[in-house]
Amino acid sequence: MAIGNSLGVRAYAPATQASLVLVAAEDESSGYAEWHGLDLAQLDPRAAAEVAVRKCVLGRGAQSLPPDVYPVLLEPPAVADMLSMLAWMSFGANAYQEGRSFMSGRMGQRVAGENVSIWDDGTDPRGLAFPFDWEGMPKRKVMLIDRGVAAGIAYDTYSATKEGKQTTGNALPQPNTYGALPMHLFLGTGDASEDDMIASTEYGLLVTRFHYTNVIHEKKTTFTGMTRDGTFLIQHGRITGPVQNLRFTQSILEALNDVEMIGERGQLTENGYAPAVKVRRFSFTS
Repeated sequence: MAIGNSLGVRAYAPATQASLVLVAAEDESSGYAEWHGLDLAQLDPRAAAEVAVRKCVLGRGAQSLPPDVYPVLLEPPAVADMLSMLAWMSFGANAYQEGRSFMSGRMGQRVAGENVSIWDDGTDPRGLAFPFDWEGMPKRKVMLIDRGVAAGIAYDTYSATKEGKQTTGNALPQPNTYGALPMHLFLGTGDASEDDMIASTEYGLLVTRFHYTNVIHEKKTTFTGMTRDGTFLIQHGRITGPVQNLRFTQSILEALNDVEMIGERGQLTENGYAPAVKVRRFSFTS
């Protein structure tokens, strides 16, 4: 990628990216796995296939559950999808400056649980690192939510100038109507294993990932979608069987205020780098 303009910007960097998205499916069950990275040599396709096939096999004979509010263990693909939706709704300068973001007027205030930190960092090698944005400006780490407190917003040069600030290196390709957006999202890890989260759950759900997520209310950060490719019932601290897919309608901000446990290891997904998360209350509507 090379960027140059009449103002003297000259930026160039070579890069590679590789992705594998795998779904193992049969008539009434499916399982999912994914891998993303900068180096294809790091891909282990056998391990990914084993994850997808195991979830597909475990998903046979799924029972239906009534819509309700359940404790939920969200695996990294679901968590990263949620972060990506939050970024699109709230972490860009346009939404912030137009008052559409939940961050508008709340900078420096607590907006999520104290165990929640979210940032954007295009320089971190755990993500799909790249040194500059689509204006040729250098990327850097931008704290968005710091231990539950609203801390920052993603800017390009145009939106930053409106506030007398410097760009954060989050410009998108022109022309676009979205303005700057964080594209290298991270959620801070915790100290729990997925087994710890399951063992601590008396009655709840394990969700592998979301499908077809859409915005319901931007300012309230409410979104909706379906579970997919591996939804399981947890009873008395163990997974007891598969569950038919459910539709959820949930405020992301409320979920981030209800985070009970965070995984000790993160995973790079197509929507960012995230660990598994256990949320006390998550609303399934049909």
